[in-house]
Amino acid sequence: MQQGGFVDLRLNNGDSDEQSFWPTFTDIMMVIVLIFLLAMLTLLVKNMYLVDQLRASLESERTATAQAQSTSNRNTALNLRLRHLEEESAMLRMRLMDLGEEHSRSLTQLERSQQENSRLQADLSTARQARSVVLDEKAELERQQLVLQQTASELEQNKVALERNKVALEQNKAELMAQLSEQQHQYELNLEAMGLLQSDNKAQLARLKRLKSEYDNLETKYKRLIRPARSPLGKAVVIVRYHKQGGVLSIEMRGPGDGQYVPVNGITLHKRLSALQQKLGKKLYVRIVFPDDSGLSYTEAWNLTESLLRLYDYYYQQ
Repeated sequence: MQQGGFVDLRLNNGDSDEQSFWPTFTDIMMVIVLIFLLAMLTLLVKNMYLVDQLRASLESERTATAQAQSTSNRNTALNLRLRHLEEESAMLRMRLMDLGEEHSRSLTQLERSQQENSRLQADLSTARQARSVVLDEKAELERQQLVLQQTASELEQNKVALERNKVALEQNKAELMAQLSEQQHQYELNLEAMGLLQSDNKAQLARLKRLKSEYDNLETKYKRLIRPARSPLGKAVVIVRYHKQGGVLSIEMRGPGDGQYVPVNGITLHKRLSALQQKLGKKLYVRIVFPDDSGLSYTEAWNLTESLLRLYDYYYQQ
């Protein structure tokens, strides 16, 4: 059969449409299945990616929780340390008050000791005067006895009376000697008591000096405890940066008027810091910087920081 001048060469062209329908339907279903499989594969890959993200999020959350717990523990330890320092400060203040009261009591006791010493010195002066009077009376008695002995030859007729007078004089002499001995004993006791008071006075003075020294030390510690924290406010800030390159320590410095860090060696660093300290005095604030990749150990960093701050920072010069 010819169509439009062309010969139809297809076999069984009468039922070709019915035969070609099923292969076409099969191809369409295969394409649909392939699309479904691709969609399922895409969903599976996406679900795996989401699961990985969820696991990473959970791990990050656990890490954050651990860090928060560690931070909380550190804060608790710092709070305990702060409370301990406050208790120590309160104890030092109480000790300072006790030392002040003890100092006042020592001064009162010292004044009493000085008054007692003055009274004993007055008694000692009185005893000396009494001894002088007794010695004068003794000399007078001896002189009278000599006169009596010189006139004994002339007063033979009054021998009995003179004997009676002599006995009376001997009795008076014995009484005066007993009084003199008692006064000398009292004088020695007064001297011993004055020596004891002087030694006690010296001990009190030594104790007072010791208490004053302890008071001064406690006052110094108390002032150190209550002085304000180190701050750069109102200070000229000098920044020193340390790091190691190939095992060699490198130093960079930026002064108050410098725009950027300047490499220096140890000698130059100390010269510049010494000049700034002489110029600024107690307004020099030294800041030490260690980068994360500085290559320095904790001990090295601490030694460098401690030495520089002790020598030049205003906070350590007070």
